[in-house]
Amino acid sequence: MNLIIDIGNTRAKYAIFDNNQLIEQGEGLAVALQRISAVRDHRQPLHVLLAATGPVPPHLPRQLAHIATSFHRAIVTPPLPIPVLHAPLETLGVDRLAAALAAIAIHPNRDILVVSAGTAITYNRVLQGQFAGGNITPGLHLRYLSLRQYTARLPLVHGVATTTAIATTTRDAIQQGVTRGVIAEINAQADDFRRAHPSPVFLLTGGDAPALAPLLLDDFQLEPNLVFNGLNQLLEYKKATP
Repeated sequence: MNLIIDIGNTRAKYAIFDNNQLIEQGEGLAVALQRISAVRDHRQPLHVLLAATGPVPPHLPRQLAHIATSFHRAIVTPPLPIPVLHAPLETLGVDRLAAALAAIAIHPNRDILVVSAGTAITYNRVLQGQFAGGNITPGLHLRYLSLRQYTARLPLVHGVATTTAIATTTRDAIQQGVTRGVIAEINAQADDFRRAHPSPVFLLTGGDAPALAPLLLDDFQLEPNLVFNGLNQLLEYKKATP
């Protein structure tokens, strides 16, 4: 059994895999540690991978290493399961590598644009089984937050605008403007990718993906667990690699 802990910029999540099938997921480090203890109490082998784009509590790696059957850190250093075009290698976010691994498993030998819409929006190009770089821009919440923090009177807004009617309030103007900006950006990235790769695959993941997907022009395939699936593949690779 595998347990993945993913500490992001805004929250910590966990997922449990049994025979490479996702059987449980949730939020919070405390809950993840409780689930580890419950599995170990039943004397089941449990392999743990810790991935982090956000700050890691200093005691956590030592605690996980003590209670898990095997403990691994998700760090982008050789050897890796796929070729990676990124330098320096260790500065690549493990979430981006994981998304690429899972994308390749779904669509092997294809040219794939993986869009992950979270705190940041990452555009990850996966070409014929190889991670080939991409772009990073602010996510919806960061755009809303910047308007609140760097202006005197604009309010903090949340969510995704679902109408294109002309806004007649400040909140609606912000929500529509930010949402339309993100949608235009994603569509432009998809157009660029299609021009370079005539038979593309478009995947969408991340916390804001379900709300954004219906607004996009292209046929994006929604994959909410893409990063978790990729992190599980990375754990399997680490378990098999001396």
